[in-house]
Amino acid sequence: MSETAARLQTHNQEMVKCLNLLRNTRSVLEDRIAAQEKQKNSLRKEIDRLQRALAELEGSIEDNRRKLGDCTKCLSETESGYNKVVDTLQLLLLSAKEKSGTNFLTVGEEKRAALLSTG
Repeated sequence: MSETAARLQTHNQEMVKCLNLLRNTRSVLEDRIAAQEKQKNSLRKEIDRLQRALAELEGSIEDNRRKLGDCTKCLSETESGYNKVVDTLQLLLLSAKEKSGTNFLTVGEEKRAALLSTG
């Protein structure tokens, strides 16, 4: 019987060691899980912050694209209008040159006009 009691005591000691090892492992895993949960929550907050920043940036890009489109349209219209003004001035200048080449003044009046414009 003492042999059976000795084996029982040995098994009991091994069982206690196994239970203690499992408890320690469980404790380590609980601590690890808690740390990982904390890290996960921190990352979720960072992701939320980055998503808000991204949405804000996308909105700003969209606003700036709209402004760029407006600016491009205004520039195009202004350049077109300016080119029309230049063309009109060119026609006016040609017309004025043609008319100035026509003798509206007599030779004596031309000399007098030249003297008045220089004097």
